[in-house]
Amino acid sequence: MSQRRGRQSERRRSRKRTGRRPWWLLVLLVVIVGGLIVARLVRVPAPGPRAAPTAAAVDVFFVRYAGAGESGTLVAVRRAGPSGPADAGVAAALRALLAGPSARERRQGLVSEVPPGTSLRGVRLSGGIATVDLTAPFAGGGGSASMLARLWQVVYTATQTPSAHAVQIMIDGQRVRALGGEGVMVDAPIARPASMPTF
Repeated sequence: MSQRRGRQSERRRSRKRTGRRPWWLLVLLVVIVGGLIVARLVRVPAPGPRAAPTAAAVDVFFVRYAGAGESGTLVAVRRAGPSGPADAGVAAALRALLAGPSARERRQGLVSEVPPGTSLRGVRLSGGIATVDLTAPFAGGGGSASMLARLWQVVYTATQTPSAHAVQIMIDGQRVRALGGEGVMVDAPIARPASMPTF
């Protein structure tokens, strides 16, 4: 009997000892388990080699004449362009336009009405307008069809980004009223028409 009582009192003492475990052990256990769960759910990939930035593609608009050259239309060709800000892409596309069609594209009947010697002085995108500053050769030479073609080449090439829906053409840093003696008006920003123009 006394042995049984002794065992019972020993069990009670043991229970009291185990019930007095510090509370911070429980908190520590919860934190460790929570950390392991989060670590398994959120896996951070190990840093690997950086990929080289890829170049974007831009459209450049040249001209194809039908029949004996009675009517022309614009044709888009792809060129590699820089990745980055929209104005850099527009500038790259315009430079490619001024460089003219490749030998292969010329064999396919593509030409440019932009006069040789035309250079790009600058491009600025602001408020949906691409201000394109070209050198003086752009405004001279050719008849009305040539003037219209080169104008649409620039407008279509410069408005391929959502940042630009219209083009303001400048010549040598100055806003001009019209191009050449043909009176093609460029005194206000010009947007793409509803359908592809012919000239």
